[in-house]
Amino acid sequence: MNIIDTFRYLVSLEEHKHFSRAAQACHITQPALSNALKALEEEMGVKIVNRGRNYEGLTDEGKQVLTSAYQVLHEIGKLKSEIKSKKSAPMGNLIIGSIPSTLPVASQFAASIFGEFNGLKPVVRSMTSHDLELSLENLSVDVAFGYTDRSAVHAQELHILPQYEEKYFYIKKSSSSTSSLPISWKEAAEGKLCLLTPEMHNRKLIDIFFKKNDIVIEPVMQTDSIFSLLLSVQFSDLATILSGPTANFAKINKELSIRELTDPSESTAIGIMIPSSHKLSVMQYVVEEFAMSEKWSSILGGISMP
Repeated sequence: MNIIDTFRYLVSLEEHKHFSRAAQACHITQPALSNALKALEEEMGVKIVNRGRNYEGLTDEGKQVLTSAYQVLHEIGKLKSEIKSKKSAPMGNLIIGSIPSTLPVASQFAASIFGEFNGLKPVVRSMTSHDLELSLENLSVDVAFGYTDRSAVHAQELHILPQYEEKYFYIKKSSSSTSSLPISWKEAAEGKLCLLTPEMHNRKLIDIFFKKNDIVIEPVMQTDSIFSLLLSVQFSDLATILSGPTANFAKINKELSIRELTDPSESTAIGIMIPSSHKLSVMQYVVEEFAMSEKWSSILGGISMP
């Protein structure tokens, strides 16, 4: 049994939640994947996968093995990159996790750092805050863009590079000369709001800000997709509330009005998070250096606010 390949199969199964799709992603047959995982169970002496007619998740022991699989694969990938790389010319896949509201920033960062080091191959993954923090813990991402004031972030050993203060903007179809002026949270609550679903951290923040102002809101529509929010606003009289970077992206549509929410002005800290329990890899080192550079600071200033 090749333990490294089997760990890859296990990670693929957990990511795809389906035996056939996991096997396809690993470029092997489904029986080969199943047999490898059964061999791993025999080697470990525990049941790892809950099997039924379909994939039914991992056992508690399987989740422990999965955590180790992530760590082993991360260390192997890191070792390969270290062997190939120099600080002046890093090489390898750079996995960047991002919460939805920071995706425009994470994507620009990925493109910019590729421009500096074309041996790096950035992969940007959109995740909820919870999944992002799990990925940092199990080392399945190299760096992450997200909220740095969450308790789960403080509970981990993370190297945090502050980036900007996320501000919030009210967005709807432009209809008057006041369409670019600031708007209060109280005024915003009077609109037909389309917001993210309650489990999304960005939505939780918005609910907190309204509650602080003794305002009760009842959204007329909810979704877990920022893209869906923008489409809904574009084709109706609905309004939404987005972070600075996503509001900046919305400027592409000239028909939308983008108004900063004030009275009071609210903000939330956003940063780059890097696992710091081990020595930084060459890739993480250049990420840190670039994130602290004047060049990135200039780019960031142009995309974090509309």
